[in-house]
Amino acid sequence: RAKAGAGTPQTPCKSADSTNEFIGGCEDVAAIEGIAPRGLRSALVLVGAFDRRTGVPVLGVINEPFFQRDPQTHRYSQTPHHGV
Repeated sequence: RAKAGAGTPQTPCKSADSTNEFIGGCEDVAAIEGIAPRGLRSALVLVGAFDRRTGVPVLGVINEPFFQRDPQTHRYSQTPHHGV
């Protein structure tokens, strides 16, 4: 039996980001109050920029690459969110 967090194929490591959700590829997770608790729909990509002199964040973009799946084509649409 593998130790918790050992990262074997049967018991993957849990990461702080959505990497594990992306790798697992679980598509049929129902949203709770409009929020996906796990699965592909919970995978997010964050890109940020900051002022190197002060360290203050100046720009951020979060993309939801698996926002919605088309039932006919089975392709996903994505949606970005940004802030300045």
